[in-house]
Amino acid sequence: MGALVPLVAIVTSIGVPALVIVLIVAYSHKKKIARYDLIEKALNSNTSPEVVEQLVKSISEEEQKRTAPPKERHLTHAVVLIALGISFFALRFIIGGNDFTGLVASGAVLTMLGLAKLVIAFFIVGKTNPNR
Repeated sequence: MGALVPLVAIVTSIGVPALVIVLIVAYSHKKKIARYDLIEKALNSNTSPEVVEQLVKSISEEEQKRTAPPKERHLTHAVVLIALGISFFALRFIIGGNDFTGLVASGAVLTMLGLAKLVIAFFIVGKTNPNR
């Protein structure tokens, strides 16, 4: 019974996020299949080509709306990484103790990655893609 609690904790901490990811991917795949089935039914029922073309166009437009421009994507990643790094620093001081290495090193790495993403967003992506 004593070994059961750590085992359940490990399996739950890994299994629940994995299950959530699998469910999200399965739902989006099922939604995409339903769209393509709709187009297939429209083709099989001798619908006019204009209607089929409009269905295909609406699907491609919806997929383009979901992708963020590179600069916006890098800025979002940068903000998240910097916030995580700062939270690791804050967590270190909230917990207290003498061991600075683990949380401070993790916080420093995350903050530096966030700053690197900021540099990428403003200087590299901003100059290579002036339209975005």
